Amino acid sequence: MPDTMKPKGGTRCIYDYICDHTGATIRDVLPQTSLDDFCVPSTLGGMPVTVLGANAFSSVTSLTSVTIPDTVTTIEGGAFSKCINLKSVRLPKGLQNIDGFSFAGCISLRDITLPPGIVAIREYAFSKCKSLEEIIIPEGVTVIEESAFAKCRSLRTAHIPSTLVSIGSSAFASCSLLSDIVIPENVISIGDKAFSNCKSLTTMTIPEGVTFIGNYVFTGCAALENLKVPERFQYLVDDLTIDFEMEDNEENNLTTH
Repeated sequence: MPDTMKPKGGTRCIYDYICDHTGATIRDVLPQTSLDDFCVPSTLGGMPVTVLGANAFSSVTSLTSVTIPDTVTTIEGGAFSKCINLKSVRLPKGLQNIDGFSFAGCISLRDITLPPGIVAIREYAFSKCKSLEEIIIPEGVTVIEESAFAKCRSLRTAHIPSTLVSIGSSAFASCSLLSDIVIPENVISIGDKAFSNCKSLTTMTIPEGVTFIGNYVFTGCAALENLKVPERFQYLVDDLTIDFEMEDNEENNLTTH
């Protein structure tokens, strides 16, 4: 159902949306002028906007900041992907789902606060957000899926909640400035290459409760000086860091506990 309206900020847009008994889903947006600082409408067709559909705002290069109303509970896959000038996002407090690729390729994104209602960071959700320097993942999140923060090359600090149980493959791969991250005690699974090419990572302790460690988790972590793993995974130490040069191995302190 197409509709034209002028939201806050003075930008006139054409929306393609559908409604059901729960609310409206924005399927596509066609801005008639530059979006810049944009507020997503809270109602369409007399219904609250509850879902931002897959790829709805994808590649809208004029978008620099966006405020999403508190009516929205779901951001579907790729909704803001490749919005290359998007710098800040205000997410609603009641948001429950941020699907895969939602903000992938938002290379200018610097500021985003994740609300407390989400339980998972889906695959590639923030991959290639090259300007993101810090991320605070709220308590309640249990899963960080594959490549969720891969190639966030400015990311220095990632705050991980105590509720986390699984870190997916390449979740933080190629976060070359990442130096401050602690794996909480409840984590039981760490996927392949989860921290590969995190070249600034100097120390890491894998908790005793971990039952699965994938291959090459720390490959390419050239600054890793102190890696502690549970005793039962001692045989994996070489595989975790397989591509270290021999002289680097002699200097690094790879220990078990």
